[in-house]
Amino acid sequence: MRVKRFTGLVSFGLGVLGMSSCAWIPKYISDPGVEIQTLPASDGRVTSAHFWRDDQGIQLWGEVVGDPVTKGPIGGHVDVAITLPDGEGIECRTTRQRIRPRHTRKPYFLDFDAIPPPGSVVTVKHHAAGDQGACAHEL
Repeated sequence: MRVKRFTGLVSFGLGVLGMSSCAWIPKYISDPGVEIQTLPASDGRVTSAHFWRDDQGIQLWGEVVGDPVTKGPIGGHVDVAITLPDGEGIECRTTRQRIRPRHTRKPYFLDFDAIPPPGSVVTVKHHAAGDQGACAHEL
């Protein structure tokens, strides 16, 4: 009797944990109505950039590959410029990718309060470590 009760409680607990953990899994936003452009750089290139949603909010996630391709860490940061549909407003944000040795693809992410308005253009570019400045002018 005790074994059945314990097994039932464990099964119930795992079920609750399984259902609640779905909120932790990020969901890909397939058509945000926003164009995402990646620009080449001499020291690395952005290989992906996509919007994702999870319980923490919305993020732009992607990966950078060094040039030349290496499994060692690459420095620098990722600049993200958001141009509004009217073409006049521009917001520039900078993030640093998480450096992961022994991997050729280095991930980065940037938190957003909301997806930019439909028709906006998001431009993403990797910059070398010493290459600091207003990314809106460099992109």
